[in-house]
Amino acid sequence: MKRDNNLDPHEKRLADIIEDKVDKVRRKNSPEVTDFLDPFQQKLAESFLKSCDDLTYIIYGGYSGAERARIAIMPKFWIGKTVDLNITLLDIKGNTRFKDLNHRDFLGAILSLGLKREKIGDILVEEEGGKVAVDTLVSSFIISNLEEVSSVAVTVREVKPEEVVERKERTKELKGTVASLRLDAVASLGFGFSRSKIVRAIKADQVKVNWQRANDPSFQVEKGDTISLRGKGRIIIDNVLGKSRKGRIQVLIKKIL
Repeated sequence: MKRDNNLDPHEKRLADIIEDKVDKVRRKNSPEVTDFLDPFQQKLAESFLKSCDDLTYIIYGGYSGAERARIAIMPKFWIGKTVDLNITLLDIKGNTRFKDLNHRDFLGAILSLGLKREKIGDILVEEEGGKVAVDTLVSSFIISNLEEVSSVAVTVREVKPEEVVERKERTKELKGTVASLRLDAVASLGFGFSRSKIVRAIKADQVKVNWQRANDPSFQVEKGDTISLRGKGRIIIDNVLGKSRKGRIQVLIKKIL
């Protein structure tokens, strides 16, 4: 398996995990499954796996169109056989008439049970709750122990993939101007924090661009980029509209709610 020597520590850790899975598949001649990976991690893992001519793999997140997904790695002779990626879909229901719940509310409630982020896949927010893909090994624990989300009482049950309808994400549109398309400037506008606070977050490794860690405040972003700030969600640079009369760059941002 070929490796890029320029990987950062987080990417090297993922490479080690994939390499270990590959070794196990070759020794045991049976599939191995990763935890849930974000799109950048999936792309990185694929770049490693494509050099393994004796293996094949599938990527799946529990339903069609999933963003976070697991990768099943298997010998090539396994094609056509059943592979269990151990993904369970849960339906979380609560009375949201008086309080809207967002993605961060659901994720925070689940992680507060002591679970790790990599055991949780996509979270789809709905009018009366949400659906979430999880590692099958933790599904029963969540069903038994998740009683509320952001003070809203909830019930949890397992559902089938066909019951999951991918919904368009709720967004809030923001329009403003920045001196340049530096990461710190655009993130400051999108998340509503001071430039200095955003710079500290970037240098503390709390910001990602397109799911890839970005610790340089001067990094140049562009139309279509997704910027995430740990604990505060994500923004998408929907459009760059040119310069204002004062020479500042006008940007249209969508904030994921």
